[in-house]
Amino acid sequence: MTVYQLKNDYLTLKVNSLGAEMNSIKNNEDSEFIWQADPKVWGRHAPVLFPIVGRLKDDHYFVDGKEYKMTQHGFARDQEFSLDSQTDSKLVLSLTTSEASLEKYPYHFKLRIIYQLVKDTVQISYLVDSMEESEDMYFSIGAHPGFEVPFDKGLNFEDYKVAVDPAETRTHIPIENHLINLNDEKKVEDQNFPMTRDYFVDDAVVYRLNEPAEVTISSDKSDHKLTLDTGNAKFFGMWSTYPDDNGKFMCIEPWWGLADKTDSDNDFKNKYAINKLAPKEQFEAYFSISVK
Repeated sequence: MTVYQLKNDYLTLKVNSLGAEMNSIKNNEDSEFIWQADPKVWGRHAPVLFPIVGRLKDDHYFVDGKEYKMTQHGFARDQEFSLDSQTDSKLVLSLTTSEASLEKYPYHFKLRIIYQLVKDTVQISYLVDSMEESEDMYFSIGAHPGFEVPFDKGLNFEDYKVAVDPAETRTHIPIENHLINLNDEKKVEDQNFPMTRDYFVDDAVVYRLNEPAEVTISSDKSDHKLTLDTGNAKFFGMWSTYPDDNGKFMCIEPWWGLADKTDSDNDFKNKYAINKLAPKEQFEAYFSISVK
């Protein structure tokens, strides 16, 4: 595994070649904003989810009658990415079809992860290219960054709060045994909450997005804050450990796809919220993380 570094006057970003995963965002005061992957709690930093988000019903699916098995969040997070290019402020890593990927996922693809520093912001793009000659390609993709909380010395997890802007009513999509239950969707007027374990008693909290939103972690006891702009994501999730209070992190996750429905028929082409690319077509997902 190689660790790549980008740096400007505001931020230092480190990214692993394994999974193209961010492992550190530090400001110029040397404060760490990315969870440092304690394996006893949650052993990842900010995995990229591809070609599925969440879990498949019974961990398998069918394409044209053929069965494939895949575990939660897909295989990209555990693969070595190649370096396409790097400057002081921009990094491009890529993953392409392999014999191993074809055993789990029947499509030919190229996935590029682009990180760019612009002042106090990390801009992130996922480019998915279909390398198929004649068949449509189906996939989901998502981000799963875990943010270190507290990111101020002397403060506690419970000193922070989460705010979602703009303020509007959004649809909450409940999770039931790791799958989504659309029958129990409900409208939620206010998605803001004080940092508490009880918020995650039913697993991740997932909302549907009709327009971009800014999700901010802050504390009344500090001038520092972190904001994730959901970009063109279709959904976003929030997750931390429950009831274990050793998970000193908050995940804010922009998604272009969802876990299977509880009543899924396991046909990948029928999967709820799936993305479809025509042969040689490209899909772009993007979001950003800002640190103040």
